[in-house]
Amino acid sequence: MSDLNASSSSRYQRVKYILNTAAAGGEANYQGYGKFWELPLEQFLTVEIYGVRMIAPVPDAASCPPATPSKSGCCHHTPNPAVSVSTPPSTQKRSAASGLIKGLNGQNPFDGSQFPRLPWGGKEVAATDIDFIAAWIDDGCPAEDEHPDIHLLNSQRRARALGHEAHPLATGSINVQRNDNSAPVVRKNINSLSAEELCRYRAAVAKMHSYDQSFLDERSFNWWARIHANNCQHGWEEFLPWHRLYLYYFEQALRDIDPTVTIPYWDWTDNYDQDKTTVTPDSGVIPERFHCWIDAQALSNLQGKIPDADLDKLRAKEGKTYNSGTRLFADAGITYGQNKAEDDAILSELQRVNPLWHAKRWPGGNNNLLFEDYPEAEDIEHILGIVSFFNFGSGPSANHFFGAVENIHNLIHNFSGGVNPVNPNETGDMVSPGTTAYDPIFWSHHSNVDRLWAEWQERHPGTTHDNPTAELPPWAQNVQETLSIASFGYEYMKTSHYYPTDKTQGMVRFTSAPAQTPAHVLVKHRKAEVRLHHIRYAQRGGLVRVFLNQPGADATTPTRGNPGFVGQFHLFMGPCVGGEGHCAEPPDQKRPFDLRPRHRKTPAHLRFDATATVQRLLAGGASDFTVQVVTLDIQGQPADDVLFLRGVALNFFD
Repeated sequence: MSDLNASSSSRYQRVKYILNTAAAGGEANYQGYGKFWELPLEQFLTVEIYGVRMIAPVPDAASCPPATPSKSGCCHHTPNPAVSVSTPPSTQKRSAASGLIKGLNGQNPFDGSQFPRLPWGGKEVAATDIDFIAAWIDDGCPAEDEHPDIHLLNSQRRARALGHEAHPLATGSINVQRNDNSAPVVRKNINSLSAEELCRYRAAVAKMHSYDQSFLDERSFNWWARIHANNCQHGWEEFLPWHRLYLYYFEQALRDIDPTVTIPYWDWTDNYDQDKTTVTPDSGVIPERFHCWIDAQALSNLQGKIPDADLDKLRAKEGKTYNSGTRLFADAGITYGQNKAEDDAILSELQRVNPLWHAKRWPGGNNNLLFEDYPEAEDIEHILGIVSFFNFGSGPSANHFFGAVENIHNLIHNFSGGVNPVNPNETGDMVSPGTTAYDPIFWSHHSNVDRLWAEWQERHPGTTHDNPTAELPPWAQNVQETLSIASFGYEYMKTSHYYPTDKTQGMVRFTSAPAQTPAHVLVKHRKAEVRLHHIRYAQRGGLVRVFLNQPGADATTPTRGNPGFVGQFHLFMGPCVGGEGHCAEPPDQKRPFDLRPRHRKTPAHLRFDATATVQRLLAGGASDFTVQVVTLDIQGQPADDVLFLRGVALNFFD
C-alpha cells in the first residue's frame, strides 16, 4: 500500500491506496488477477475482468462507443433496448467508459444485474475518491505526477482526528462497513433501508428469480420456497429454531449475489393507517416497499401488448403505489380477470418494477373481525414479557402447543395473503404453508418473528427449549446450535448511522456531522447506542468518553449532570512484550484450516447504551444527533496515541 505521507506521493499511488483501503478484508480474486490495480501499470491499463475492461482505451474520435442508456427505477432494471443514446466523441470521457469507474459507482453491469459494486467484498469508495480516480484516468493515467490534493487529504484526516472538522456520514449500505470491520451484519427495519440498500435487496431477489426456470438450481428463489413447502415446522418448539436456519441459509444465497444484502424485517406495529371500516377483501395495508406501481419503463414495455386505451389508463397512474395489483387495476379502470394475456403482461411488469411485490397477495380481510386482533405495540410487549418458552414459542413434540408469538405470526400470514377480491375461492400465497415462501414478504415477516425471539432471549436469559438436541432437517444443526444470532453473524437494528474514520490517525477528538435520523425512528425506538468499531491495540491505555450533541466536547467537558453525556470506557493497553510485529494487528481473515483461537490482539468493538441520553435530549427539544468522542491518557490529558479505530456508529433498535 502506498505511503501517502511521503512527499513523493503521486496520484497513481493515491489511486492504489484508495482501492486497497476499500478492498481491505475482501478476498475476491477477480478472475485470477487478485488486486488488479496492483498489477504493473501497463497491465492495469489493459486488464479485463470477466470481459469488462477496467481502464478504457484512449477514445477514438472516429468510433466512440455509445453511452449506457438511461435507466428508470431501481438498479437491477435492464435498459430498454429500443432506446439508444449516443454521446458525441468530443464529450465522451475515458473514465466514464472504464469498468473501474462504473464498478465503483455501482453502474451497469456492476449494479447487481451481473456483478456487485466494486470492490467485491470491500467497502464503498467515497464519491470524492471516485472523482479523483476518474480525473487520473482522464489525464492519461500518469505514473509519477505529484498532486497537491494528496497533502490536502492528509491535512483533512488530521483535522478530523483532532476534532477540528466533522466526520461525514457514510452513504450506501451499512453492511459495507460491517463487512470491512469484521462485525455482524445488520438486518434492518424494511422502512429504514436506504435507497441503495433497498435497491441492492431488490436486485438480489430479482437475480434469484432469474434462475427459477432451472428447477434444481439452488440459487433460485423458487428452489428456496419449495424447502418451506416440504420441511417447515409449525405448532411445536422447533418452529422458531427451524425458521432461524431457513432465513440464515436463504440469506447466504442472497449474499452470494451481493455480500451487503441481508433480509430486512417487517415490524407489524409500525404505524400503517389500516382501513378498519371496509369489510371487503383486499383492504389491508402493508409497507410501501412491498407495493406495486407502474413506471415509464413498464409503459414502454407494454406498448403493443395491451390495448392503447388501457395503456393510457396506466399512464395516468404512473408512479402511484398500491398495496395489491388488483387495487392498481381497479384504480386505473381496467377489469382484472377479463383478459388473461393482458393481465399477465401487466403483472409481469409490476414484478419487474418491484421484485418485492407479489401477484398472489391481497392483504386484508373482514375488518370487522380482523383488526380486533391485528397486533399493536402493547400486544407485542405483552408477548415479550412471557417468561416460559412453552407459552412464548410453542411446546415440545410430546406436548404440541402453539405459543403466543406463533399465534400472531399465523394472523399476519392470513392477513398479508388475503383473498382475491375477484375470485373469493383463491387465497394469497401467504395463507398456505405450501406456497407462502414464494411471496417475498414472507422473508421479512419471518425476519421479524426471528427478531422478536432474539429480543425475548435477551430479556429471559437461560430460558430454552425442552429438547435442545433435536435435529432440524434438512439443516445439519440442532436446536442448541441456533440459540445465538451472534454465532450466525447478524443482528437486528431499526437503523444505523455510520461515520468511517482513518484507522492510521490517533483519534483525539471525534465529532460527527448530523445523523439525519428519520422522524419515525425518533418517535418509536426501544434502544439507542453508540458503537466504536475495530479498535486496535495501542502502546498505552487511556480513557474514552462519548457524548451526544456536544460539538465542543473536550477534556474539560463535564460528565456529571450533563444531559449529553453517554458513558466512558477505560482502555487497558500497554507496550508490546514481544519482538517486532508481535502485537501487530492480525489480518481480518484467518488462513483456511487455521484452527488456532482468536488472535490476542484482534481489534475490539465498544458499545455505549445511549438510550437515556437520547431520551433526555429529545425531551429538551433535540430533533437530530451528532456524536462526540474524547480520548484522554491515564492522567486525563488529550492523547493521540491511544484510540485507533475504523468508525463510529449511532444505532437505534425496535
